[in-house]
Amino acid sequence: MTKSRKSLIKDYEAKTPLSRSQWQKGLSFMPGGVIKGAYWSDPYPTYIAKAEGCYIWDIDKNQYVDFGNHHSAMILGHNDSAVVEAVEREIHRGFGLGGPIELELEISREIINRLPSVNKVRFCNSGTEAAIHVARMVRAITGRTKLAKFEGAYHGSTDSLEVSTSPSLEKAGPANSPYAVSEWPGMPQGSEEDLIILPYSDRESVEIILRENRDEIAGVFYDARPGIIEVSGEFTRFIRDITKELGIPMVMDEVVSFRSGPGGAQGLFGIEPDITMFGKAFGGGFPIGAIGGKDEFMQILDNSSVAGELNQSGTFSGNSFTLAAGLATLKRLSTEVYDHIDSLRQALHDGLVQVFEQASLPNRVLSAGAGLQYYLTDQPVTDYRAVQSLPNSELAERIELALFLKGFSMRGGIGITLSAPMTPDHITDFLSALEETLQEK
Repeated sequence: MTKSRKSLIKDYEAKTPLSRSQWQKGLSFMPGGVIKGAYWSDPYPTYIAKAEGCYIWDIDKNQYVDFGNHHSAMILGHNDSAVVEAVEREIHRGFGLGGPIELELEISREIINRLPSVNKVRFCNSGTEAAIHVARMVRAITGRTKLAKFEGAYHGSTDSLEVSTSPSLEKAGPANSPYAVSEWPGMPQGSEEDLIILPYSDRESVEIILRENRDEIAGVFYDARPGIIEVSGEFTRFIRDITKELGIPMVMDEVVSFRSGPGGAQGLFGIEPDITMFGKAFGGGFPIGAIGGKDEFMQILDNSSVAGELNQSGTFSGNSFTLAAGLATLKRLSTEVYDHIDSLRQALHDGLVQVFEQASLPNRVLSAGAGLQYYLTDQPVTDYRAVQSLPNSELAERIELALFLKGFSMRGGIGITLSAPMTPDHITDFLSALEETLQEK
């Protein structure tokens, strides 16, 4: 079923000789030949020349339908006209203005109007920066030192939270009480000591852990992972209820899940967290992060009052280009746009199930809003360990590479991601390519 990895790599090398040459040159200037680790792919990365709508082209002039969408950030596709026009207007105002601008008010109002949980907003440059600031906020607000997060969840590249993001099962400890495992060498010892790890979808164990540590936990960081793993709305609402009961701030990570609908995952599941972290999709392709929350949590950042104890800042936080792109993106993300994307999602979801079943492959297809993920298993995928224990991971990698060679890129994404410029024909073509892939020898 589908070509061997050796055969696929040979086809890839034949299709992308200029990418190979460029990567080999890059080895002299950058570790691994790439500007950031996420761009590496085996046997070498594909160098992109341009992008437009839902298409990207590499330097070898190959065209791909972009189902990766720059780590899920490009929900409007590439070079959306409204975003481009908004940024172009700002270019003529000047660079690095060094003071507040009117755009701040407009984009803040747009976010607040969409999310009942948000009364105030602050901007930064990425989801990682948002996580750094929020970790500091909840510790300052509560006077407690420890943070809690869920095993397998990623909240940015920060020593405070990049723990037990992808631990080996040999080091991860009991399933109902996971160990804190630093993601990378060089992280301080306190990274593990100050993190409490919670298991997804295990209500009983989560409640025990939170009750036992309630006096030490400054905040629970939560990503509902819609379209990535099977975390129920009931479990998500339980997290909101138990944190409220115990007086522990709940931090909702919407950096990826904002693609789930107009109100993000919190709107999808009907909850109101205390603090929300944003990034990726609502920046229109520009580096953006934001923190939003209730007045009583955000006032610690109010430097005009005695309540303000923290100075959250950054030279390029809330820069004019990012705010212009973000505001244009949010205005374009209407209910109609989300409905269009959702119709594509449903068609792709149903089609994936049908194609895999026709090929006699066990499958678990998950989807929400603009995001989908499939697993070649017939077992529930309710937590990190279920994902790590999946069979057929090598086959899944071959399928992805085979689809890439047929002009459908899922690289640089978080599963499969959809964008507004896509049409039903793109879904049909993708499914046809998948069917063909599974029939190849």
